Amino acid sequence: MIASRNPVVREGISAGLIGATAIAAWFGILDAVAGGLLATPIMLGSSLATLFQPDAAPSAAAAFVMYTVFHYAMFTAIGLFFAWVVSLAEQTPSALIGFIGLFVMFEVGWVGWTTVLSQGFGELTWLQVFIANLIGAAAMGYYMYRQHPALPRRVGQILVTAE
Repeated sequence: MIASRNPVVREGISAGLIGATAIAAWFGILDAVAGGLLATPIMLGSSLATLFQPDAAPSAAAAFVMYTVFHYAMFTAIGLFFAWVVSLAEQTPSALIGFIGLFVMFEVGWVGWTTVLSQGFGELTWLQVFIANLIGAAAMGYYMYRQHPALPRRVGQILVTAE
């Protein structure tokens, strides 16, 4: 299998699955506290379905499955990109600094986009999404740190010598 022979693919898929699961757990906890188990993925899946069939509402099970597949696919793609950046940073540590700037810009943009879309997403707030993104990023970052423990020190050396 390609993933077992290519560490970037293996790490990317693993990081993506870890990030997606961490976020799913966060929203699972929020839904359980609110008394509506799986309410968030069902609501998001229903919203996602309107992109393909605006007039037909999917069943709760179909909405849940659709969103879960979409969620994990997107995070796998994000994990692959993250693993590629970390691999690149092994040769050029300053690449990680650029990625951190890109991540901050993405988070700010995502919070803004979530605020705009919040009218159609029921009780989902920008703060819940922001915290979810931080949880997912921290889980993915920790996994990648465990795979590349010397990289933060190398990036730190680049920052110190740049001053």
